Amino acid sequence: MAGRLRIPAGPRDEARMTLIEHLEEFRSRLFRVAIAFVLACIATWIFRRQIFDWLLDPAGLEKLTFMGPAQGLMTDVKLSLFSAFLVTVPVVIYQAWMFVAPAVGEVGRAFTYVIVTLSSLLFLAGVAFGYYAVLPVGLEFLLDYESERFEALPTADTYLPFITRTLLAAGIVFELPAATYVGAKLGLITAPTLRRFRKHALIVNAVLAAALTPSPDPFSMVLMAVPLAVMYELSIIIARFVNPMVPHEEAMEHSPLSDHLPDDEDEEAPEDDDLDEGPETRRDEPAPERDL
Repeated sequence: MAGRLRIPAGPRDEARMTLIEHLEEFRSRLFRVAIAFVLACIATWIFRRQIFDWLLDPAGLEKLTFMGPAQGLMTDVKLSLFSAFLVTVPVVIYQAWMFVAPAVGEVGRAFTYVIVTLSSLLFLAGVAFGYYAVLPVGLEFLLDYESERFEALPTADTYLPFITRTLLAAGIVFELPAATYVGAKLGLITAPTLRRFRKHALIVNAVLAAALTPSPDPFSMVLMAVPLAVMYELSIIIARFVNPMVPHEEAMEHSPLSDHLPDDEDEEAPEDDDLDEGPETRRDEPAPERDL
């Protein structure tokens, strides 16, 4: 058992845990996330000026205007909270996986580290893609639209929410391979299934790109739809690597979830012959003779 780990390490019977015990476990995980988030908020508030300038770079701006007395302060608060959330994403993923992992049986320690590392890196890669690829093109089109008739005057309450939503959407899009890896490891997803629904996925990708992109311009939607399609194809490769060309039923048999499925042999009722063996044997014996 040195190379295997049932998370958490202590003995824990998921089938017998009460609702209160589940809530206590959830509260413990949520408390750890809250502590990490508060520490991240302190750090991001200290570096709020650098983060502010970093978010203005894609548009080539140096300052933003605000219309209300407290809008400048509230902008810095919201910006610190959003930046703290990005920093604590690995902690959120780790604690979430630690909470649900016991429900799928014994999992390897390496599998846990791969899930947390892969999910965190993919999310940060999505944020970087949104910052360096999607935002420059989208902002150039939107801020320079009909410049002879309109003058762009970005404000703090309109520009920063647009930037943060775009970065968050790009990070979520890049989480698809990590979700596929977990699903394939648990036997819920196979490469043939993903190939079968490739055409449907293209339509869903287009809808998601339009929904996740905060701007209505076609360029930003296309830049969001292309990574979605690439991530889907990458998910097929990942599913094939985890479950190489196996049917869905066979993948479920080797899944950790199979430990929680009822065994057909255990559910078989005992045969009637076995139950009646004793009485039948006694009935076959000749009755004792009685003296008249």
